Amino acid sequence: MIPPALVVSHETRQRVLRWIALIITALALFYAGNFVWQKIGPHKISGAPFTTQSVNDLTANFIHRQGQLRRGNNEFLIEFRNAQDQLVDVGNVKFDMDMNMPGMQMHSGGTIERTNTAGRYRAKIKIDMAGDWNAKISFDGPHGKGQSSFSVTAK
Repeated sequence: MIPPALVVSHETRQRVLRWIALIITALALFYAGNFVWQKIGPHKISGAPFTTQSVNDLTANFIHRQGQLRRGNNEFLIEFRNAQDQLVDVGNVKFDMDMNMPGMQMHSGGTIERTNTAGRYRAKIKIDMAGDWNAKISFDGPHGKGQSSFSVTAK
């Protein structure tokens, strides 16, 4: 038999169980939040540019994880580099795409966000249809104003 002095009271057992449940819940929330952040947070984009354009005295590189734009939601990087291949902050950037077809015109405007690296921008655009699109990139900021139009193909 166990002496009564060594037996833990019912209240103490309940308090310990509540603390254990609280710690397990906090850990589960932390790991669930981390998992969700990895799924919906920004993804690292790298690779060779799917197109390179000259805008004034700068080079704009468009980098997509899959190597090209696709029908649907796209996320890619736009880098602006000078003649010495250094990244250059160009301020506000705008990116639009248009597709002209007989009887209708499709337009898709991109959302551009600055990254933590000057001269590198994260772009998001939804392309409703595969095919050849007319793209337009423009900027306005410390490096002046510039714009360029070019063709791009979405698969």
